[in-house]
Amino acid sequence: GVSAEPTSENFCGGLRTSEMSFTKALRKDSRTRRLISDAFMSNDFLKKLEPQHMREMVDCMYETIYAEEQLVIQEGDAGNYLYVLAEGLLEVIQTGKLLGRMHPGTAFGELAILYNCKRTATVRAVAPSLI
Repeated sequence: GVSAEPTSENFCGGLRTSEMSFTKALRKDSRTRRLISDAFMSNDFLKKLEPQHMREMVDCMYETIYAEEQLVIQEGDAGNYLYVLAEGLLEVIQTGKLLGRMHPGTAFGELAILYNCKRTATVRAVAPSLI
C-alpha cells in the first residue's frame, strides 16, 4: 500500500500529489511491477500522476492476502492505502448496494489517497485474494 495523509475529513477537492509521502521501497519482480504499472495506467485518476510519483508508488506497494468475505476497505473510513488486485475477486458495495466486481489488474482506493475524502465504498473479497 501507499500511505498519504489526507488533510480534511470531508473535502473531495483538488489533487494533492505534492503532499504525498511514501514509505520505503520494496523489492518486486518485473511481472509484479508490470501488473501494478498497467493497473495504474488503466485508472483514470492514477494515469495522470507524474512519472516519478507513479514509480515511487509502485516501489512502496506490498502484498497482502485477504480471505473470502474479508473487508479490504470500509465505506466512510479514512483512506491510507492504494491497492492493486493481483489475484482473486472483489466486490464493491456502496450504502449496502452491490455496485460491481473487480478482477485482477484493477487499481482501487485512489480517491481517498489522491483527494481529501473518506472511502466512498466498501470493498470485500468474494474469494481469497492477493492484493
